[in-house]
Amino acid sequence: MTVKELRNSPDFELIETLAHSDIKPFIARELKGNQGFGLIAKMYQGISLLLFGFALIKAFAFYMKNKDTVMLEFLGWGVLFSFTAIIVIHELLHFFAYLAVGAKRISFGMKLKKFIFYVQADQQVFSYKRFAVVALAPAVVVAVCSIAGAIIWFEQPLYYFFISIFCFHSLFCAGDLGMLCYFENRPEDEIYTFDVKAEGKTYYYKSKR
Repeated sequence: MTVKELRNSPDFELIETLAHSDIKPFIARELKGNQGFGLIAKMYQGISLLLFGFALIKAFAFYMKNKDTVMLEFLGWGVLFSFTAIIVIHELLHFFAYLAVGAKRISFGMKLKKFIFYVQADQQVFSYKRFAVVALAPAVVVAVCSIAGAIIWFEQPLYYFFISIFCFHSLFCAGDLGMLCYFENRPEDEIYTFDVKAEGKTYYYKSKR
């Protein structure tokens, strides 16, 4: 289905227009009270906070016992990596997921003052299932890789590096899970969405059938 077909068809109606500059309040609204991906997002971040606190205590305990800052240093490197390279990796995973579902005209965008980064497929229509593949790709891949790294190097300096990545990446996944909540919060509707790069907007349509 093309954007033109969606817009001109009497079987579909526009239900929401989202300006990319307003994405944070949009996500907060959709996450609130959602018992699907919204609950997963809260649990993910809650577990991550506890794990990071545990890792921080262990790193300090190692320092107090051995007078060696190596564990704290790797923890710090993990935090730094999370707010630099992981952001790039996160968006690249979205990019490859878009390619996997057949998207074209893919581009990157950001609003640095609001610390917002995103990938969009200009004027290409997505159903919930296709969009879910794109939205979940970074959360799944980074979580699996960072947990695997933490298990392999448990009790070693690299453990603290990988556990930091797992914990702080949870903050970046809230937006993706919030976008999926839009579909979950309207289970009775068959919803389609597309971005218009030139307008900086995302459109949501539902089927009248």
